[in-house]
Amino acid sequence: MATEALVAHRTQVMRLYRHSLKAMMSWAVQREFIYEKGREIRSEFEANRNLPTIAEAQRLVEAGQERLRENAHPDPYIVPYYIGGSMYARNPPFPKEVHIQSNFGREGYEQ
Repeated sequence: MATEALVAHRTQVMRLYRHSLKAMMSWAVQREFIYEKGREIRSEFEANRNLPTIAEAQRLVEAGQERLRENAHPDPYIVPYYIGGSMYARNPPFPKEVHIQSNFGREGYEQ
């Protein structure tokens, strides 16, 4: 039971770290600034790595999630080819009725 709780907590921490980095990338434009802020976020997580109790660690995760909600970007960055991105469904697939002829211009020739 204790190991399941630790695995669940570790998963929460990893997700919080990943979402923190993604949220930061919505605010930052320049790569150097992104790298610097990423190092700051990493050092903050590393500073709290070896906490004595799981209750204290869980309290910090909840505080981190609240901080993430407070610092959310009003118009977050969306990868262009994801749903809501600028390139999503730009080239939709052909309808089923359209057939693609791969040997165009050579239909009558046998090989």
